[in-house]
Amino acid sequence: MRDADRGRIVKPSTRTVAQFLTEWLTAVEPTIDATTWRSWSDYARWYVIPHIGEERLQRLDEPQLLRLYAKLLADGRVKQNNDSVMFAYWSKRTAGGDQPTPRQVSEACKTSIHAARDAVRRYTSGIVPKEKPRGLAPKTIRNIHAFLHRALRDAVAWKYRTDNPASNVKPPRQPRTRRLVWDTAEIQTFLASVRHDRFAALFLLELTTGIRRGQICGLKWPAVDLDAGTITVHDNRVVVGGQARDKAGGKTHNADQMISIDRVTAAALRQWRDVQDSERDFFGTDYPQTGYVFTYQDGRPLHPDTIRQRFDRLSAAAGLPRITFHDLRHSYATGALRAGVSPKVVSERIGHANVGFFLETYAHVLGNDDREAAEQAAGFLLGDAWGSDGADSDDPAANLDLD
Repeated sequence: MRDADRGRIVKPSTRTVAQFLTEWLTAVEPTIDATTWRSWSDYARWYVIPHIGEERLQRLDEPQLLRLYAKLLADGRVKQNNDSVMFAYWSKRTAGGDQPTPRQVSEACKTSIHAARDAVRRYTSGIVPKEKPRGLAPKTIRNIHAFLHRALRDAVAWKYRTDNPASNVKPPRQPRTRRLVWDTAEIQTFLASVRHDRFAALFLLELTTGIRRGQICGLKWPAVDLDAGTITVHDNRVVVGGQARDKAGGKTHNADQMISIDRVTAAALRQWRDVQDSERDFFGTDYPQTGYVFTYQDGRPLHPDTIRQRFDRLSAAAGLPRITFHDLRHSYATGALRAGVSPKVVSERIGHANVGFFLETYAHVLGNDDREAAEQAAGFLLGDAWGSDGADSDDPAANLDLD
């Protein structure tokens, strides 16, 4: 009677998990970002429905979720690793003295010609794929858990269930790893090697601001004030199902903001704007007036994956340790901290949601300054009050009043 008064009574139903998730994904699609919705639908199609899709929604419980996570952690990978397939074919052909073309790789491995071209470029420059484990990464399973928690929470709100079993389940722990970053010398080596690349100014802007890949690809000239030395970060270009899309607004509420740029970066952007203006004059009316800061020669906006792949090739050609394009963001933050910039300022510049998360992420960098901090604080607090007489004495009690 108490549950009835609280509206917690639900009608018995044979609705399955698969039926509910299909209904739920259709209902929430207009309310969430396209990238988030695509990820959630992929999680449902690849990892949830094949294992527990036939289970009745009202019978789904905590042990079933725990078994699902354990299964995915051990043997959950279902997406074919086309990179490894193409590399195996390419390696076999090259070992025999042949040089397969991207078209041959594409046809033999049944991949798109664009993927094959990028793969051949990577393999030729020395970038080879790493063997992936059969299970999913703990981070992926945590994302699946978050998706299920949200879906089952709505199932309770829709009175399909009386409780949310995901609220009582903890996904696998994600091991803390330290991201690879470039030091100052490696950053300078990379920038010197790409000085004459078409997108040299893009890489320079990334390494002096740390903004996200989607933000740098979505940046438009009206948001850039080179005289004042500022850029306003707002628009994004994201990848949904392999296609680049425009997206208004940043990842967090701190992502949409105005940040300053240094004089060297501002000068590089002026030179790049001159190049872009000459290309616009050459193409005339065929040049699209999109306003993007970084474009191809014909004015088309950049695909974020293209920039990532270009960075991979350029960094390999420079002989530098392999990091991802996203790691340039961490390289900037690490370098700025070591240069003495306040953690709060760095956190705000790169658009972190809060400074607490930033401090947790970069604690290892701040820890490197612990010795300097100890000396600096003691020097300020103690001054000459303690003195240095007897500091080198062999007698520990030389300067103590023992009376």
